[in-house]
Amino acid sequence: MDVTKILEADHRKVEDLFDKIEKADGDARTPLINELKTSLLGHMELEETVVYPAMEPVTGKEDVVEGNVEHDLGRKGLEQMIGLAPDEPGFGAALDACKAGIKHHVDEEEDDIFPKLRKDGREVLDQMATPFMTKRLELGLPMTADALSAASNKDELLEEARSAGIESASAMTKDDLAKALAAKMAS
Repeated sequence: MDVTKILEADHRKVEDLFDKIEKADGDARTPLINELKTSLLGHMELEETVVYPAMEPVTGKEDVVEGNVEHDLGRKGLEQMIGLAPDEPGFGAALDACKAGIKHHVDEEEDDIFPKLRKDGREVLDQMATPFMTKRLELGLPMTADALSAASNKDELLEEARSAGIESASAMTKDDLAKALAAKMAS
């Protein structure tokens, strides 16, 4: 399983939430901001506890340290934005600063870190798949069937489905396995 594909799906969700927050006004922003906070904090914890420790032998310690520093900066930006939400003076600037910091981090992961892991760390990606999925479930992070399908082949999905206790997994198609895993994670 290529967990980087799932992380990229998380990135797209966060980008979409930033866009929706920018377009919303007043109290309509509040549920979007809450969803952004939950998504970002869960994603960061998942990377810090599962992905970063596992990737260090492939990417090097500097990339791990930089990722953690960028997460700390992202948390501070998020706190500042939330402190001014939904319409206090300066909210727009705090939103822009938070969005820019997260975009920088996402660009580094998707342009440098993830390609390096895919090229030189296939075994590392395979080894982190089950702990990644377990932690994701623990954090209550949603998972789309499309992200799961893009990140995995049928055998990988079958293994994860069995690990998750999904009955009759061996008789399912790849798409059915992805849907069943996504549903399991949502429950």
